[in-house]
Amino acid sequence: MRATVILLTLLLLAAPEVRAQPAVPGDLAQFKESLTELPGKPSILRGRVYVPAYSSLSTGGGLRLDLAVTLAIRNVSEKAPLVIERIEYFSDAGLPIEKYLPRAIAIKPYGSIEIMIPKQGTRGGTSANFKVDWSSPEEIDEPIIEAVMTASQGTQGYSFISVGRKVSRP
Repeated sequence: MRATVILLTLLLLAAPEVRAQPAVPGDLAQFKESLTELPGKPSILRGRVYVPAYSSLSTGGGLRLDLAVTLAIRNVSEKAPLVIERIEYFSDAGLPIEKYLPRAIAIKPYGSIEIMIPKQGTRGGTSANFKVDWSSPEEIDEPIIEAVMTASQGTQGYSFISVGRKVSRP
C-alpha cells in the first residue's frame, strides 16, 4: 500500500505538463478549456449586458412554437481574461428564473462559453431575458454576448439571434 502511494506521488511530480484546472460550476464544466484562474488584480472595467431571449413565439391561430435558447458569451480580448460575475435568466414578467454561477469565472482571451436552455424550458415565456455582469482587471474590448434561438417543426427550421445591449450597472 505504501509503495503504491509513493509511486502515485512520483508520477504526479514527474508530470509537469499536468496543471490544476480551475474549479468549474457544473453547467460550465464542458467549457473548462475556455476558463482560466480569476485574476489577482482588482477590476478596472465593469459592465452589464441585457440579452433578450425568446423561449417561445406565438405563430398565429393560438399556436405556440417553443424554442431552444443558447446564450453565448465571447471574450474578444487577445490579452486579458474576461471575468463573468453573474448570469441571471428572467421571465417575461421580470421574475428571476435561474442564476447560473455560484461564483465568478474568468474566460481566457478569445475563449467563449454557452448556456443552453432546452426547447422544453418555456418558463421564460415569449419575452425572457438574460442579465450578464462582467469585469476585467485590464482595458479590453467589450464582450460579445448573444442569444441564439432555434426550433424545428416538421421539415421547417427556425433560427435567429438576439444581440445583447449594454445597460447601466449599479
